[in-house]
Amino acid sequence: MAELDWGRARKVTLWTYEELIGKLQTVMAYALVREHYDHDLHQAIQYTRAIKSGYLWNEGSKLAYVEEMSRHLARLGQLGVGSYRDLLRRVGSRDSCRVFLATTHFDFEALLQVLNYLLRWVLPFEAPLRQFMDTEVESECKLLAALKELGITANLALLEAGRRPEGRARLVKATKGGVRRITAWVHRADLSRLAYVRGRTVQHLCGGGFDTLDKLARADLEKMERKMAAYYATLGKTLRDFSAAVPLKWMIGGARTVPRVVEE
Repeated sequence: MAELDWGRARKVTLWTYEELIGKLQTVMAYALVREHYDHDLHQAIQYTRAIKSGYLWNEGSKLAYVEEMSRHLARLGQLGVGSYRDLLRRVGSRDSCRVFLATTHFDFEALLQVLNYLLRWVLPFEAPLRQFMDTEVESECKLLAALKELGITANLALLEAGRRPEGRARLVKATKGGVRRITAWVHRADLSRLAYVRGRTVQHLCGGGFDTLDKLARADLEKMERKMAAYYATLGKTLRDFSAAVPLKWMIGGARTVPRVVEE
């Protein structure tokens, strides 16, 4: 087998192969991700359909891309890969990746595409909690510091700790942050599970009144556009500034697609 072009990993995903695998393994280490996201390959293919009908509304140029990922996932299933975690175990290092590709004859470029797809579209993305706060609000800074004392510095760590009522109660007691504030932050972390949605986008969604995943899932697109346009006007910007990176339609569809992890 010819030596693999490991530089392709950065070109396809923006990260080195080791960084890409590390990010995926970090996310998979969370219990909520293992519980709600570690699809077997049959579920993985079903989820590609959910992405097409949910996020993408069965339209647009990304459909062909997701259909291609479905074909790659089907092939991996035929090769005996049991789940996303099983795939990461089999290709978790350059050596194990070489062995996997040599024994299965799966294409390296296709593997990189699948791993990138998992990170971008399927699994939640780990991000620093600081992205989700207003640094000009003293109470938010204090809560961030209190959470840091508990070792909670990322969105998924907060979601893990606060996704159940008893967990939120422990956080309220430990941080003296108040039930409403802790719950609001947990919902921010929950919104950040949407594909391509990061801290600033979450802040704007909350500013526009869509501060929980359920509110976003129930949103009517035209009404949301009007509401977000009015909110964005207060910032001296336009709706186009907000929707350029992640279309509102995608966010509504995504909110209807991702698994529910926050318990009331």
